[in-house]
Amino acid sequence: MAMNYQPSDPILLGSGELYIGLAKDIEDLSNLTTTEEEALVNIGAIESGANIAIKTDKLEIKSGNRGTVKKITVDKEVRFSTGIMTWIMENVSKYLLGANFSKDELTGEQKMVISRRDNSPIVYLRFVHEKQDGGTLTVNIYKAQFDSELGLDFTQENPVTINYEFAGLATDDLNYIEFIETFGDQQG
Repeated sequence: MAMNYQPSDPILLGSGELYIGLAKDIEDLSNLTTTEEEALVNIGAIESGANIAIKTDKLEIKSGNRGTVKKITVDKEVRFSTGIMTWIMENVSKYLLGANFSKDELTGEQKMVISRRDNSPIVYLRFVHEKQDGGTLTVNIYKAQFDSELGLDFTQENPVTINYEFAGLATDDLNYIEFIETFGDQQG
């Protein structure tokens, strides 16, 4: 039997730009308007290490004498981790932690106060990765919530954050995530 071979390049989500908007401000999470697209905030450049993990929980149906006869999907877990990225204090406060942020307009001093009462907002998350062929791989998580520790690294000239991790939440129609791939110039 002949197999139809299709060449493919591995898709590595190493670096890219991360855009976020508050999910409550978007009318249709699967079809943003131009205004909603333009309102997404670039919260930083991911230098390396971005990844997505999708886990499926199954329920096994067993027969008394034949063992497992079927598996039914009962849940999915979608997680997006940024790896190493630049950060802007106001964006970390507003879109990740739900923390109190203030800026002194006279001196420019910024302050973020993290409290036990903070609640991470539900956000629309878009990650855009530029491929080597000039195309893009865009990942849209319709509803996501920051769900991890916040690591700040001050050893470099410009501080970076390590591993923002977001949990995908199901929409009303039970969708989590979409992948959109475009292709650049294929001519050599």
